[in-house]
Amino acid sequence: MATYQHSTGTFIGKGGVEIFFQQWEVANPKAVLIIIHGLGEHSGRYGNLIDALQNKGIAIFGLDHRGFGRSGGKRGHTDSFMDYIYDMKIFVNMIKDKNPNKPVIMLGHSMGGVLAIKYALTHAEDLDALILSSPGLVPTIEVPAWKEKLAIFLSKRIPSFTMPSGLDASTISHDKEVVKKYMEDPLVHDKVTPRFYVEMMKTIEECINRCSEIKMPLLLFQGTADALVKDEASKIVYQKASSRDKTLKLFEGLYHETMNELEADRKKVLKVVTDWILAHSKKTSGVKHAAAPKTKTKAAAKKPKAPQKKVSKSNDKSKSKKK
Repeated sequence: MATYQHSTGTFIGKGGVEIFFQQWEVANPKAVLIIIHGLGEHSGRYGNLIDALQNKGIAIFGLDHRGFGRSGGKRGHTDSFMDYIYDMKIFVNMIKDKNPNKPVIMLGHSMGGVLAIKYALTHAEDLDALILSSPGLVPTIEVPAWKEKLAIFLSKRIPSFTMPSGLDASTISHDKEVVKKYMEDPLVHDKVTPRFYVEMMKTIEECINRCSEIKMPLLLFQGTADALVKDEASKIVYQKASSRDKTLKLFEGLYHETMNELEADRKKVLKVVTDWILAHSKKTSGVKHAAAPKTKTKAAAKKPKAPQKKVSKSNDKSKSKKK
């Protein structure tokens, strides 16, 4: 089977913001995997997963959220988390147009896990399966009540005021090289704004309250030594989801980025993930997943047309490496 054909491009998201994306394509894929990245990072940090899926017939797509990576927008800021969902909807429509009748699997990591759940609740009809990697529903950092009130106040008065996220990069992986590359990556940042924080907490609360509406096949995985998100997050979704086909894998002693851990450990994680993707790479025709009420999704459910421009293309044997 041919190696990945890698290319990048942009499209115009909500409010005219330019959104960067990448794609690793194969001819006539079995299924498509859409990667939704986490807080402070970008779509170029999933090389281990991409390498693990090489020659397995799975096309892979990833975008940089507004305010992150190579996309436009103020760093770490959004007016509403629904702006992310709107951008993701445009992206998913583009992918489905290029790959009609192919199973669509969405993988969200950390904050991307929150967005993936929100997307599954808003546009369930778009997805055939959902994968959540260390979903950011229960952060380990407990914010004092006064800080919470201050964030709400600033969100209304100075919504785009930039603050540090407080994310401790040393706890993402036991692999020192992964941590070093993360800290030296010019596309990684630790910026958030009061509006971002308030919107994130509101979305987390909604996802926890509504994750029982998830009915599609579901895989959750996380390290038990995750110092950024409590593994309680994965347990909550697993217990509440209505999916008949659901799997929870907790990896003893691993940190937040289980797919970027030391080689022996990450191989175990990647085998679980890739085996599950391949097992779910058949279209579940006729199966209807839960969808959110139309009153909450009417504007975002429209199929917007967005200009797309390719900026590079190559036969990819090395592009999937972490930046």
